[in-house]
Amino acid sequence: MEMAKMKFAVDDGSTNVKVSWLEAGEIKTLVSPNSFRKDWKSAALRKDKKVSNYAIDGMKYTYDATSDKALETTHVDYQYDDLNLLAVHHALLQTGKTPGPVTLVVTLPITEYYQFEDCQKNEANIERKRRNLMRDIVLNKGETFRVVDVEVMPESLPAVLSTLMDSNCNEFTRSLVIDLGGTTLDMGVIVGEFDDVSAIYGNNEIGVSMVTNTVRKALAFADSDSSYLVANELIRRRGDSQFAGEVINDESQIAMIYERMDAKIAELGKQVVTEAKKFAKNPNRIYLVGGGASLIYDAVKEAYATLGERVILVENAQLALAQEMCLYHADDAHSEADISAELATQDAIVEHEANE
Repeated sequence: MEMAKMKFAVDDGSTNVKVSWLEAGEIKTLVSPNSFRKDWKSAALRKDKKVSNYAIDGMKYTYDATSDKALETTHVDYQYDDLNLLAVHHALLQTGKTPGPVTLVVTLPITEYYQFEDCQKNEANIERKRRNLMRDIVLNKGETFRVVDVEVMPESLPAVLSTLMDSNCNEFTRSLVIDLGGTTLDMGVIVGEFDDVSAIYGNNEIGVSMVTNTVRKALAFADSDSSYLVANELIRRRGDSQFAGEVINDESQIAMIYERMDAKIAELGKQVVTEAKKFAKNPNRIYLVGGGASLIYDAVKEAYATLGERVILVENAQLALAQEMCLYHADDAHSEADISAELATQDAIVEHEANE
């Protein structure tokens, strides 16, 4: 009966799925990386390790963190396909909650959520996303959640709800929100403390996947073919020389890999800045969110130098969207003020071992 009332806020990005939910009045959050390939894995030898083998419409898939045969999720169609269904259900199973009927609040990139010609909701895409996540999925020798309803929200803008409410800005302040994910760059201009959304913009050709693909190719050149997950982990832990030595077989190529990685990060920053300047030349504040926010922070701060400290890398930038959606859809028993205060005073509880 308890699970019939469970609601999960899910930021189902192409690289990682971020899940937030309320438990005993507290917001809990986890990050579940996407790394799936076709066919099943054999049972694990260690009793404490579980193998996640899934079936969707007769197709077999498995979670495989390191396989170089991991299926690509860095494309917009991911939002409506088997891999999205896999990623969301795999993430839900990491929560430790007993599988049962649940409702989901999920996201779509701005370019998919709104129609280009009139900026109105793209009802066809929204319904397509809903139907995809309500399809049947089977976990071999296990049980999955049954999704009974899905609500779809646009990416990026809700991620700064609490931040803006606590910012003491006035009704004329124009805040630019930049959300850089694995596949898409989403931006919006918010007026005041979320009094109005002045403009929105999305680009589904700019994302962290630009760096990921470059790193994967460099790793392959160094006899170190890897999954997207391993490449992303190397990017995230690029200051960890010990980790680099463990995943790069030809150590003579480490310098080359880092050189290409750094060059691509710089290129990504330039592209984001170019798009941002065209979209919002002189905002009063800038908030950076999303998994790629830290990669472009320096470039954005330099491009908008006159704003100084008003270029803000949102705390827990990768988790912010899922947390805020959880706040927005909180049960009546938990006031928005209480949850907002909690978000401001405690760090997110990240329970997945591959937290990025």
